[in-house]
Amino acid sequence: MTRLGIIAGGGLLPEILVQRCRAAGRPVFVAALKGQGDPARFADAEVETFRLGAVGAIIKRLRSLDITDIILSGAVQRPRASELIPDLWSARFLARTKALGRGDDGLLTAILNALEEREGFHVLAAHDLAPDLLTPAGALGARPVTQDMTADLAAGIAGARSLGRRDAGQAVIAAGGRVVAWEGPEGTEAMIAGAGPEARGGMLVKAMKPGQEPRVDLPAVGPDTVDQAVAAGLRG
Repeated sequence: MTRLGIIAGGGLLPEILVQRCRAAGRPVFVAALKGQGDPARFADAEVETFRLGAVGAIIKRLRSLDITDIILSGAVQRPRASELIPDLWSARFLARTKALGRGDDGLLTAILNALEEREGFHVLAAHDLAPDLLTPAGALGARPVTQDMTADLAAGIAGARSLGRRDAGQAVIAAGGRVVAWEGPEGTEAMIAGAGPEARGGMLVKAMKPGQEPRVDLPAVGPDTVDQAVAAGLRG
């Protein structure tokens, strides 16, 4: 079985993928992005740390290990342009694509295209390895969905899609039948933390951006987000 390369940001997803590889007997190499999570959480895997902007170094290391299948997974806090120190590969990529000025989906799609079309890698989705991580249709909790919750969900879905069309985010909070908080570059947790009292009793809604590249950055809700939503007084 060929070795899989995982370019890992923060959160639980990269750890889950490493565990799935281990269970399947598939060797794995983790390129952990510096500042995006503790690389020690991959103690049982071969792992090396790379700074953001060192894509060329990651590509060189993957090739040295004869890795062609890769997954990009985990949350990445986008740095300010002044904080990003690109290597030669990254500098040429940014100059060619102007991708740093795009939204997250535009940037990630450009990176995936370059990795596949220019560098010859095969980029997989996390759910190719772990399809059970995709959320099934329907209500998952014990709380029944009420009529006013349905109104908030409808407003939230419309708001999230509007936000996604601008490639500006994936999440909103809807309460009282209208959107009261919008996700920005800082992410979902910052949106919840910054939501005012009008968000109490509302609904957190996350959705794929219209036309989004489905192999990276799917909307995700982990246990930390659930705990934060409960603490903020959201109903779902």
